[in-house]
Amino acid sequence: MKVLVVLMLVTWIWATDPKVPVDPEEPVGPPQPYSFTYAAGRYPGHIDRTHSETSDGSGTIRGMFAYVDPRYQVRTVEYVADAQGFHPVLSNPVADTPTVAAAKAKHADLYARIAAEHARIAAERGPEQEDQTQHLNY
Repeated sequence: MKVLVVLMLVTWIWATDPKVPVDPEEPVGPPQPYSFTYAAGRYPGHIDRTHSETSDGSGTIRGMFAYVDPRYQVRTVEYVADAQGFHPVLSNPVADTPTVAAAKAKHADLYARIAAEHARIAAERGPEQEDQTQHLNY
């Protein structure tokens, strides 16, 4: 009986919880400036990663994170994220293994073939049909 009462109480709380609906069509305000920094570790008193980031409020984000890799080397990445993409600068970059190099080459080849196919399709459609496609702007 107690279980039934608890179950009914939990159900009532869940059903009466005021949920605020999120409207995906509602415009989002302009970016706001922010800044944060943190350091963390696997146990108290041990720091094995840090992260700091700052946004200027105009869409440009600058940051840095560092971590201790499995070989106990500190790896640091400084980055800028803006309208043109994510631009990392790595300290002590790791050389590609033969498997990674082959995967990168395969990816570049596939990307080039897809880009060529899309260019061919766009040329066949002509300029009057180009504006009919939807583009995502992030």
